[in-house]
Amino acid sequence: MKAQELLRAQFKQVRQLMEMTIADCSQETLDKKADEWAINSIGALYAHAAMAEDSLVNGIVRGTQPLLERDGWTEKLGVSDATPFSLGKKVDLPAMREFAAAVAKETDEFLANASEDELMKEVKTFGGQTGQLVPAITFLANIVSTHTAGHWGEIAALKGVQGLKGLPY
Repeated sequence: MKAQELLRAQFKQVRQLMEMTIADCSQETLDKKADEWAINSIGALYAHAAMAEDSLVNGIVRGTQPLLERDGWTEKLGVSDATPFSLGKKVDLPAMREFAAAVAKETDEFLANASEDELMKEVKTFGGQTGQLVPAITFLANIVSTHTAGHWGEIAALKGVQGLKGLPY
């Protein structure tokens, strides 16, 4: 198995788990954020994960305009970035799931067709001017995919503290 095939499978798996976990959330479950929680709502985390993948893959790795801006999603979702969701804006789950699916499709198509040069191109990790340069494939595996997986775990835990089954299995 080639590295990019493994990476595609990794992205697919974490997205499937995220979608299975979010599928049965009511609007109340998505929006709940108790005062004592030092974490955003499920809806805000879901929106953040999808928008971050878009920004990181398209903006940083590919050097293109993110789908959020390019394909009219700012209007469809009523936001320019994920910040409003962390400030209490309600997530329109069907619209956000549609956006997440579009991002997933774009990422998968990129990975399926990426050349060795594109995957080995150095990109700057977080940290602004102090961020280190790493190959794009390393950035995708160690930052982008694990970022989504981390938020999936947070969402599962938040469902659990609301008395729901957190993990989808």
